[in-house]
Amino acid sequence: MRKWLGFALVCAGVAALGCAASNEDVSGEVDVGVDASVDVAPPDTAPTCATNETLCGATCKDLGADRDNCGECGKACDKGFVCVSSKCAAECPAGSTACGDKCVVTATDNANCGACGVSCAAGEVCSAGKCALTCAASTKECTSTVGGGDAGPEGGAEGGESEGGATSKRYCADTENDRLNCGSCGLTCRAGEICSAGKCTTSCGAGLTDCTGSCRDLATDNANCGACGTACATGQVCSAGRCEVSCGAGTTNCTGVCRDLTTDANNCGACGKKCAAGELCSGSACATTCKEGTTNCGDVCRDLATDRLNCGACANTCKSGEICSAGKCETSCGTGLTNCTGSCRDLDTDNANCGTCGTKCVAGQVCSAGKCTVSCGAGLSDCSGSCRDLATDNLNCGTCGTKCAAGQICSAGKCEVSCSTGLTDCSGTCRDLGTDLNNCGMCGKACAAGQVCSAGVCTVSCGAGTTNCSGACRDLATDNLNCGTCGTACSSGQICSAGVCQVSCGTGLTNCSGTCRDLGTDLNNCGACGTKCAPGRVCSAGTCTVSCAAPTTNCSGICRDLGSDNNNCGACGITCAAGYKCSSGTCTLSCTTGLTACSGVCRDLTSDVKNCGVCSKVCAAGQVCSAGACTASCGAGLTACSGSCTNLSYDPNNCGGCGTVCTSGQACIGGTCTVACGSGLTNCSGVCKNTSTDNANCGACGKVCTGGMTCFGGACMASNGTVRDVSGVVKPVMFVPCGDGTTTNCTQAKAEASCTAVGRKLVSHASDGTSSIMTLGATASCQWSISYYTTTDPTVAGQCLIGVSNAAWSQCCTLTNWHGNTVNIPATLGQQFGYVNSGNSGYNSGLSNVTGTQWGCQPTTSAPPARSGCTKYYVACSN
Repeated sequence: MRKWLGFALVCAGVAALGCAASNEDVSGEVDVGVDASVDVAPPDTAPTCATNETLCGATCKDLGADRDNCGECGKACDKGFVCVSSKCAAECPAGSTACGDKCVVTATDNANCGACGVSCAAGEVCSAGKCALTCAASTKECTSTVGGGDAGPEGGAEGGESEGGATSKRYCADTENDRLNCGSCGLTCRAGEICSAGKCTTSCGAGLTDCTGSCRDLATDNANCGACGTACATGQVCSAGRCEVSCGAGTTNCTGVCRDLTTDANNCGACGKKCAAGELCSGSACATTCKEGTTNCGDVCRDLATDRLNCGACANTCKSGEICSAGKCETSCGTGLTNCTGSCRDLDTDNANCGTCGTKCVAGQVCSAGKCTVSCGAGLSDCSGSCRDLATDNLNCGTCGTKCAAGQICSAGKCEVSCSTGLTDCSGTCRDLGTDLNNCGMCGKACAAGQVCSAGVCTVSCGAGTTNCSGACRDLATDNLNCGTCGTACSSGQICSAGVCQVSCGTGLTNCSGTCRDLGTDLNNCGACGTKCAPGRVCSAGTCTVSCAAPTTNCSGICRDLGSDNNNCGACGITCAAGYKCSSGTCTLSCTTGLTACSGVCRDLTSDVKNCGVCSKVCAAGQVCSAGACTASCGAGLTACSGSCTNLSYDPNNCGGCGTVCTSGQACIGGTCTVACGSGLTNCSGVCKNTSTDNANCGACGKVCTGGMTCFGGACMASNGTVRDVSGVVKPVMFVPCGDGTTTNCTQAKAEASCTAVGRKLVSHASDGTSSIMTLGATASCQWSISYYTTTDPTVAGQCLIGVSNAAWSQCCTLTNWHGNTVNIPATLGQQFGYVNSGNSGYNSGLSNVTGTQWGCQPTTSAPPARSGCTKYYVACSN
């Protein structure tokens, strides 16, 4: 003490030199909000800071937790905020409490024991939120040294004075999880690390992996693809953990090089297909000139409206991060982002650009769903200006900034290894497989439009006792989020009973006007709600009496059983600590059902790896405790079979149960061995069928097309021929007479009416498209192309087809004119006929090209010229 007074006098004499004296209390405080100042050394001697501290002026500060020096010296947080991980935040991390401007753990803080401002007396330590002489079994007693003076009002648990006037102090620390005492007392983790199982480790979020101290996404990181340190070569990208050649939109990988098949003269339309000398590649076809809409730039046809390397003009290249749109270079933003003056912004959550670019939210507001609001939308919380779902967000679980450890997910606001009862972990998110439209019965199984998920099965409606609420089946009688009606949520402290939100009172309590009361002892509700006892009386066993009945005692006007009352144990006002109960007037350790007291701590012997089956029985590395026995550790959805973890829903060697092997040609689906059909096929009674084209299973197993109908696109359709669209896909058509079957009566209006009369549309090689015209997909047709047909009807064979090239199309003809080709239908059924000019969309040199009479552009009110030998003229219709 004399040394301290001497130093204080020196400071008083040289105040201009910035002398200062302070004391530090490290006991119990977490690394958020700790006042980490240390005593200033005499002049010309700089203090030595702890591992987690930085020297600010002449004082050591924890920049990760000091609200007056948050992130950097002198940067103070606003009033009401604390410093969390070097950033100002409105809340303390989970497990800590804001006391003044500090976040402390009231379970072990000597100066704030159990509650803010409750200081333990000299010789005591704070353990489990109570001042005691020793630390609880789950914590370790640590000692800190405060140099040159008394420990001050926050000291507590003072020891003896050591050399230099320093004072040692005792405090309790959880060395399994405390960053400031990780593994042993005083061992502090570095910035960005957490303390887990007594070791400092890098804290990586869900989906990330610790690669030499840095968190990496092995699925997409080019420098760590699939495994730490595996780098992709130049020109490759990491996709799903594999290095692959990365070709942009509109290009194709040709032997490891990205090629534009629409313009590359050496790879025109297909890899390796070269154009002849003097030809250009335009629209994936070799030609002497560029097609309309493209320009010849150095013997390559370029679309100046969209080409980044030739934007608006040949060789005009857009800068990095820009795209070419309508011939101008513009900033390219990803999905969900908007270009705001050259910067990509999320207008749903950006406080500076909320709803529209430049719209700023005022102080105290956040941007939620594109609108500035005082608070976030329903179910969301404001975390440093971003709206987060604290119930499911792995990075903000329960409270802002609370991150779930690797292998855990956030469910109902808590980090858990597995989902709560009734939910399943689907790619890190807890899903109700009984009602989830996108995960019905199993993860990833989505119900079709118009269906709901009921009892894990996609159905048109919900099962008995449930109601369809936005695509999920809910029990309105008991669902707290949909009580009585869809969307009606019960408030905190209430439950849904018989479709009505009611206050949920514990055993022995009664709901009196929204407040839970003990009618056996409540002076104002004695025996019944609202029944008050007169002055001088107490409520005992639900009756107002002058004195308390045995074995109860009058404690401040209420009869209490001192033998079993946790708040009055042995004597009025004696409260049992958390985890203890009052038995025979003494507070004793009380473990809930399913737990067992092991060395003063309640343990679950069915799942505790350190107390498996019996206290102190520790499972070996790689094992978990299941049903009280140490077994192989399998993740969610996996089962241990002969020492290996397997998914019984999909493993063909363990399908539905260990050892159940599926036979050849079968696959395990949902735990059942079934015939394994490839993509686009459906299992129909053990046989794989294409329900899009199978006449016996059209659209669904067993649905047969009859009466000359043909299965097309999963629907039965009447047809007597086929036609190819420009992609080469064969579609059914119906040949019908044009008007009365004579050419003089076949105008465009008559041709359309002839198809609509049979519930079809007029087939046109190219068309602007109307309700009565179906285009075959051509972008232009100026040489009277009609595409390729076949016929299966003897009455049509040998007649003529008015093949429509353009209808309701103005690109080649003027305005509303139409044109086409009159050709003979072969007399032999199934023979292919038709014509597509080599310069038009859909041309195929290997198919038939019947020249016919090229009657060209005609007014819509005119008919095409007749063809010799034809007695009836048909048009093609389809749907």
